[in-house]
Formats: sequence, structure tokens, C-alpha cells
Amino acid sequence: MTAVEPQPLICDYQEFNFYLGTHRARWLVDAPRDVSLFISHRVLAPIKRLPRPEYRHYAVDSGGFTELSMHGRWVTTPSEYIEALLRYDEEIGDLAWAAPQDWMVEPFMLKRTGLTVREHQERTVANFVELAGLWPTTGHGDCPIMPVIQGWTLTDYLACMAMYEAAGVRLAEDYPVVGVGSVCRRQSTGEIAEIFRVLAQHDLPLHGFGVKTGGLAKYGRWLTTADSMAWSFQARRNPRLPGCSGHKNCANCMRYALAWRDRVLAGLDVPTQLDLNFDELGTAA
Repeated sequence: MTAVEPQPLICDYQEFNFYLGTHRARWLVDAPRDVSLFISHRVLAPIKRLPRPEYRHYAVDSGGFTELSMHGRWVTTPSEYIEALLRYDEEIGDLAWAAPQDWMVEPFMLKRTGLTVREHQERTVANFVELAGLWPTTGHGDCPIMPVIQGWTLTDYLACMAMYEAAGVRLAEDYPVVGVGSVCRRQSTGEIAEIFRVLAQHDLPLHGFGVKTGGLAKYGRWLTTADSMAWSFQARRNPRLPGCSGHKNCANCMRYALAWRDRVLAGLDVPTQLDLNFDELGTAA
């Protein structure tokens, strides 16, 4: 009997794209053009005059971890979030994608909300469907909000995928990014690596939230995108870079962040998706 060759997955042929996390809106203008940025709605929302870069590939986090930790519920309404995303898309420029107002399921978060894993999953799926329905159908392009699978065990994540399917959301067919939630505080574990491996077999373009270098080493092979602000936490514990002045440490320093990003990408030994796009266009820095 002839062996059947396994079909390639999306992570086998789509170049990995790394989003550098930042809490400084000005970086949307000042960072090198080939650097993808990940920035929170909570950072952008209070700014009256948003920066307008000539070009920036960026994605927006909903700030859900902070909001749920603070209030035990979402205070920002779906309509308010949609209005904010429309503003970012118009004033900053084309928004690559945005996270929904999902519900994380870490045990301490469940204790904070008083709800179960399944209730958090149901609310995550319902919110995604609501946000997609609120996005204008004309004049603003495709809805940039991407689904996020929530869970704690592998069985949980698979159940959440089934919830999306039941809601008519085709994760593997209609979305260039599918986030995997509730992993950043346990990402170096073998359990999380196995969860990403199994989810990737469903041919999903997986995004890892808040991925550190240990996580990338364990399951980066199954990702198509990831973001991280680990550089800032690392910088707080280390002396500032030689030549840096005016600050106690480099927790807000672009020079430190870019050097850290370079080390991460060098360790992966893969080109970023944006680098390849710039090379094709002949406009790389």
C-alpha cells in the first residue's frame, strides 16, 4: 500500500510575522518601516490626536486581560470598541487586524469573574460574532477583527473551535489570523506546545499572544504570527544600554526593543513576512 504524503499546513508555507509589542503610540511613526507593531486599545483610546505614519503594519489588542482583571467584566461595550477601531483605521492608517473582546480562562481570571471556562468561551464566541456584525459593510473594507480560541486544556480549545463552527464561523477558511488565548503565563510548558501542535493540524493560521523566547522555541514552528512585549519586562531588570541616557532603564526604549527583536528573529532563523514583502517591492530599508 502506497503511503499518503501529509498535506502541507498553512504554517509550513506562510512566512512567520513577528509583532513587536509597544506601549508607546509614537512608535507607530518612529519605528523602522519593516517592523510590525502590536499596540493595545487601552494605549490608543485616550489619545486625542493619533500619530499618522506614512506606512505601518500594525495590529491592535483589545486590552482584555487588563479590563477583566480590573473589573471582572467588560466595561467597554462592543459598539464603543468598534468605533475606536474605525478611528484607528482612519486616523493611523490601514489596520491589519484586531483582537476581539475575548474572555481569558486562567484560574485567577475565573475567580475574578465568577464564571466557568465554558461561560468564558461562550462569551468570547458571542462577542466575536457581535463585533463582526457591527463592523460597517461599506466604506471601511473587510472587518479586521480576528477570532480567538479560548481554553485551558486541549479539550477546551477543541470545544471552543466547535462553538465557532456552530456559530457559522469558519476558522480555517475565512480568517488570516486565529488567536490562541490564555497561554502567555504557561507558554514554556509541554502542554502548551502540544495544544499548538494539535490546533495547527486543523490548518489554522495561529497567532501566539505575548510569546516569549522560550515559547517560540517550543511551539514557534506551529505559528504564523506572534507578538511580545517581553523586551520591556526584561529591560526593567537590566542596566540601560551603553549610550542610553535620560532614563533609569530601557523599559520604554526603542533601541533596546529593536535589538531584542533582532535577537529573537535571529534565533528563529526565519525571515519575517513583512521583510519578504518589502524585498519584493524593492522598498526595504
